[in-house]
This record gives sequence, structure tokens and C-alpha cells, in this order.
Amino acid sequence: MPIRKPWILPTPETIRAIPAVVGVYEIADAEGNLLYIGQAGGREPFGLRTRIGLHFGGDDPNPVLRERAAQFRWEANQQYTTKRLEMLMQFQRDEGAEWPPAHSAGDWRDTPQLGRLRRSQQIGRSSG
Repeated sequence: MPIRKPWILPTPETIRAIPAVVGVYEIADAEGNLLYIGQAGGREPFGLRTRIGLHFGGDDPNPVLRERAAQFRWEANQQYTTKRLEMLMQFQRDEGAEWPPAHSAGDWRDTPQLGRLRRSQQIGRSSG
């Protein structure tokens, strides 16, 4: 469920190359440690390009992103809200942490109510 693309260094050229589409994105520190899982919806002017660009503009209100954000990756996805929630739930399951570091430092809008991912159990078939 995480984005399976290489990390991109934020430069004016790489930010401008992001299409104006809706979707999800991840931001990491220089070592590749995930800091934030975000989304760009239909009300965001220029979609992912705008949202990601705001994080690397030098005045992000989130102190973790302002100080540690070093790379990003994105995925166009029409189901961006659901995809982001799935990514956050997988982070919780795989990392054993409640939230990525920048979510904990953010405001309430960065902490949606999540379910829990777990393996489904095989359902036995009854004969008859």
C-alpha cells in the first residue's frame, strides 16, 4: 500500500514537474525515514504540485517538516482520501507507532480516525 516509487529531491524543477492532479504523497527525511503521509484533493489548486510545494517552500507550519523534510514521492489517485487512510493504517501496523513524526507535531486535521489492519483469517467451508 505505500507508494512504490523512488524518492525525489525537492528542487524547483521537480516540483514543477508534478502534474496538477489529485492523489497522495509521502515526505521523508534525508535517510528515507517516513515523516508524513498527505493527500491533495479536488479543492487544492493544482493538486499534488501545490500541496507538495507548500511543504518545501521554507515556511511549512509543521516544525518536523520544516526542519527535516528532504525528499518526497507521490501517486495520482482518484480515491485519495481512502488511499491515505490505508497508508496511515499500514504505517501503524508495520512501524508499531501511532503516527509518522510530522503527524504528531501537526494539528488535529493530520490525525484522522483510523481502523486497524490485520490479517484476515481463512473462513472454513461447511459441507452441506
